[in-house]
Amino acid sequence: MLQFFEVTKKSPWFPQVKALYESAFPANERIPIKHLLDDKIKREFWAFFYKEDGANAATPKFCGFSNSITHGSITNIVYFAVVSELRSRGYGSQILQAIRKQHPDTRLVVDIEVEEDSKDAEELERRNRRREFYTRNGFDSSPVDYVWQGVHYRLLTAGGTVTDKEFRDFWKEILKDIPGAKYP
Repeated sequence: MLQFFEVTKKSPWFPQVKALYESAFPANERIPIKHLLDDKIKREFWAFFYKEDGANAATPKFCGFSNSITHGSITNIVYFAVVSELRSRGYGSQILQAIRKQHPDTRLVVDIEVEEDSKDAEELERRNRRREFYTRNGFDSSPVDYVWQGVHYRLLTAGGTVTDKEFRDFWKEILKDIPGAKYP
């Protein structure tokens, strides 16, 4: 069973979250982490922990984080990562279940890099594994593709599809009070 706690700059786990954020996402796909903590956009920034069996069971271990935005009937999981040594152990699925439990009446949205744009076999394999992970966790392809920061993305949704107009309107509303902010 996972536990999750809000991430703030003063959280004792902030350095772990920041290190995972910087290692899991290429520089061109990241925004400054201070914006993930900024209250101009109401985000849910959570660190996830698991308890080991045995002698160390009392001390929860950091296993990942999520950063999402909910507006109306859409929850967009903007950033989500699991500690590399803990991948393929079910923690990612548990994190998605925790997000779903917090937002049972919204459509969950994630974006993945489009497989067709892969530069080599290794990258294609990584993108296919990511798609398969989300598919196993109840996400389906949507008709929405977009380019952000020079990367071509495709939306996957769970709990119902999201149209291109709904997705763009979601971001227009989220970013309306932030001068110069660009939406997909």
